[in-house]
Amino acid sequence: MAQRFLIAFGAGLAAGVLFVLPAKGMLAGVWLSVLAPMPLMIACMGYGWLAGLGAAVIGALAAGVMQPALSLVFLISTAAPALLLGWLATHVFSGARRLSPGLLLSAVTALSIIAVWGMVAFMGASYGGLDVAATEFSVGIQAVLKNIKGIEEAAGVMPLDEFASMLVASMPAMMAFWSVLALSLNLWLAARVTMISGQFGQTWPDLPTHLVLPRLALGAFALAALACAPTGVSRVIASSAAAALGVAFALQGLAAIHRLTMDRPGRFGVLSAVYAVNFILFPLPLFVMAGVGVADNVKPLRRSPSTPSSNTP
Repeated sequence: MAQRFLIAFGAGLAAGVLFVLPAKGMLAGVWLSVLAPMPLMIACMGYGWLAGLGAAVIGALAAGVMQPALSLVFLISTAAPALLLGWLATHVFSGARRLSPGLLLSAVTALSIIAVWGMVAFMGASYGGLDVAATEFSVGIQAVLKNIKGIEEAAGVMPLDEFASMLVASMPAMMAFWSVLALSLNLWLAARVTMISGQFGQTWPDLPTHLVLPRLALGAFALAALACAPTGVSRVIASSAAAALGVAFALQGLAAIHRLTMDRPGRFGVLSAVYAVNFILFPLPLFVMAGVGVADNVKPLRRSPSTPSSNTP
């Protein structure tokens, strides 16, 4: 019990500190804050949901020290998804209840979409309508952009106000995009750490072989992409869903590439090149990865696995 309390305290404190770093005005803090869910996932996956819940409470208190309102934001945006995914990771892969890891990625995607939609609804309610909120944000962004040297040349022939409006309209999609990437990265890292420590207690599935999204996700992706055509609220809702599902299919495509190159000569060089291109040209190569993922979903590209699972996440 004492060990679980210490784990919960340490994990919660780490998550809370990471969460509030961007508010301190630290550039590096923005990137470090992406890892805020990971300590909570580790506590939940390695020491049970009670330890994870305790860590969430400690993290909310730590975030609230800086500003009370941050406690609620932390619980909704970071703690709730982290605990749910941590619980799923330790339960859906056990015994007869073993499910496809694609369902876990679907949960990550669904949580990201719901979070963005919730944010959009909250902003609309706070400002008396989405149009009013978009206008307010656009004005604020214009004020910031005007102080950046050379921004008008970068915007090209597009007036600054239209450029700011375009940024505001794309924010929900960008948030959904980053949310899926961040939650997936945190979940993988948390599983890796928990497994190395010997606390995971389950056999982690072979992701290159088994990471396949349900066919329902393919239909949802197609509908979301088509629904981006109209303007207004429907485009905001559809674009965020399309962005989240697109990233999920890009991860499936990456898993397919890992599986296709398995046991083949030059695999290290191929994978190194894939990751280097994704890093240098990010996010453009993700469109190619998403295309591979969609193709793999329509007609599986991967060979049948010789081993059903692996101890490496």
